[in-house]
Amino acid sequence: MSPDRYERLIRWYPREWRARYGCEMTALLEDSYATASGVPVRARLGLVRRGLVERARTAGFVGSGLEPAQELRAGAVLVLCGWPPFLIAGAVFGKFADNWWIGTPAVDRLPASASFSAVAVLGVLGCTVVALAALLALPSFVRLVRGGRWSAVRRPVRRAGLAFVLAALLLGGGLAWAHNLGPHDRNGGLAPYSAAFIVIGLAAFVAILLAAAAAVAVARRIDLPERVLRSLGVMALVLSVVMTLLLAGFVTWWAIQAAYAPTVLLNGVGNGVPFTSGTVPPTLLAAGLLMVLGLAFALGGSVRIARGLRPGRPAT
Repeated sequence: MSPDRYERLIRWYPREWRARYGCEMTALLEDSYATASGVPVRARLGLVRRGLVERARTAGFVGSGLEPAQELRAGAVLVLCGWPPFLIAGAVFGKFADNWWIGTPAVDRLPASASFSAVAVLGVLGCTVVALAALLALPSFVRLVRGGRWSAVRRPVRRAGLAFVLAALLLGGGLAWAHNLGPHDRNGGLAPYSAAFIVIGLAAFVAILLAAAAAVAVARRIDLPERVLRSLGVMALVLSVVMTLLLAGFVTWWAIQAAYAPTVLLNGVGNGVPFTSGTVPPTLLAAGLLMVLGLAFALGGSVRIARGLRPGRPAT
């Protein structure tokens, strides 16, 4: 096995760690497995796990004893990491619940409509909070670029930009196609359109994840004044509250439909893959799990932000 192959095995570790310990680690791997046919799968998985833990520790996501500024930055980034799963889940939910009122009894539409509207409003509010946070951090990003540190974030930002353009083009083509189709063809009646919908969804999914990765890379490297850092921490706490309420609205709508309009859930997009249910459809289950995952990130970040904002602890 070539030395380059050993170096690729430790790519899961952060760059700073590799610069300090990379040579020793690759030498240890070469001494341990040079006479073997290769590094065993168990050892490879161990490197992945330890590398990701080290990345989380370096970013301040795990561990204790951090300075207030580190707590605020790490907490805000964690909350930011929780928002993309909500975006993806919201898109899935919106497609699944398309025309939900048609199959819902009139007497039960009001509570379901209230929860559905709450999810929509909270989704817009969450996007607004993220956009305002980005605007607040924009001057610091400009200083990073002007200071000659663009190379540190160039790759993730470019990947996110290309993925966004591709997803936008696919979405535009899909919307133009859908405009010329009837309701039956748009809801599973036309196999090519269903396949195109899956491709567009995957492209959007990748674009959101890459955008989040780019935002995290930038957030970890920009220099933020204390006032801005504290403001971003407060905005992240607001976003955590929005996520909590959004999940509650989603679950409320789901529970109402399961109790009074199960046919809406039974006929929703994605039911039948891999199972069929009028109570726990796989599409809503996947969306709910994504929201729970995002909320777990947000709550973990909120704890760190609360530590950093405690009175008497300057964020410098």
